[in-house]
Amino acid sequence: MTLQPASGARDLNPQQVKKNHLIASKLSSLYQLWGYEQISPPHIERIDTLMAAGGISNNEILKIVSDEPLGLRPEITASIVRAASTRFNEYERPLRFWSTGTSFKCNQSIDGGIDIEESFQSGVELIGTKSINAEIELLSLLIESLKIIEIDKKYKTTLLIGNTYLMDLILSSLDSKKREAIKKILCDLDYIAIRNLDLDEEERIFINKIMRMRGSPKTILTNLKNIYGSNYYIENLEDLFSIIEPLAKNKGIKVQLDPTLSTKYKLYSGLTFSLVSSLSSAPVIIAKGGRYDDLVKKFSSSDHNSYGIGFSISIDKLRELIPSNKEFNGNNEKVLIAYNKSSNLPTALKHQKEWHNKGIVSVISHEPLKTKETTNQLLKSNRCTKIEWID
Repeated sequence: MTLQPASGARDLNPQQVKKNHLIASKLSSLYQLWGYEQISPPHIERIDTLMAAGGISNNEILKIVSDEPLGLRPEITASIVRAASTRFNEYERPLRFWSTGTSFKCNQSIDGGIDIEESFQSGVELIGTKSINAEIELLSLLIESLKIIEIDKKYKTTLLIGNTYLMDLILSSLDSKKREAIKKILCDLDYIAIRNLDLDEEERIFINKIMRMRGSPKTILTNLKNIYGSNYYIENLEDLFSIIEPLAKNKGIKVQLDPTLSTKYKLYSGLTFSLVSSLSSAPVIIAKGGRYDDLVKKFSSSDHNSYGIGFSISIDKLRELIPSNKEFNGNNEKVLIAYNKSSNLPTALKHQKEWHNKGIVSVISHEPLKTKETTNQLLKSNRCTKIEWID
């Protein structure tokens, strides 16, 4: 019998599970204050739903053996959009939903096998609003989410924002036969590939300039206007940053505009964003999201109010950025109820209930305790903070 978990999967210890629960609880309380209601879509969906109208590759979905094509969800957005377009189709828009749950990504390992990436995440979806105010609401909520979790101050946090229409604008001025190759180079920041691509020198210099065009939103938007002139999308971004940048700065979050920002899944059409934390080592993406109007339209029976935007927070990754001594103001008292005669067990059970009524964790010794050494050993093994003796 194989005793190891599936490749890529892992066991969480009790402290990790507790931390996950506390983070999820804090986030859900915040979502509800903002008017979001909980929804719980299934872990198993039809493959065509999970592929999110072509936004997710079939190869990235962990399949279930059944009579119909089913799989485990690699993310939750597509399932919520499916529910919004069917069960909640008659509900008045906008719909504000939040969810917490597990997703399962299917990754190709180096040896050609499959690695399962199980992720515990929390997030929100705002469906049915086209206005830029929806984007401002989501980003404001994301910033507020980071504030209530209070990650370790040694981690620098950056909110990266992009827009798929900026990428389209950039590509529109380049050789149409090479746009897909150039797009991949821009998304991957592949400076080597750009040197090897058959381009004239003027185009190569321009693409290198675009690849380095990320940083202060005001500076980047000014540079884009100097190249392409002003348009609806640039003006919208100027309005968005005028509100979001001061909010983020107040929370110690740096904001950057990246016209070539890409995501693993091709769900988004419009605004995209990632919340990244790091020290001097590799960056950690703790949250990501964007606008997915095209996805909502493909799931809906009509184009009316077919708009959507949302984000997901990786609780597993966020947990690792929180100081180990951070307890979220929880009560860590744990009582060991001990007795020296078996006849005292009913009394011990009564006392345990009294502790529980006070909201305090308590456990009972399974056997009568005769010596101080045995009692102290049991106290340690049960990770208790105090003893109550029943004589």
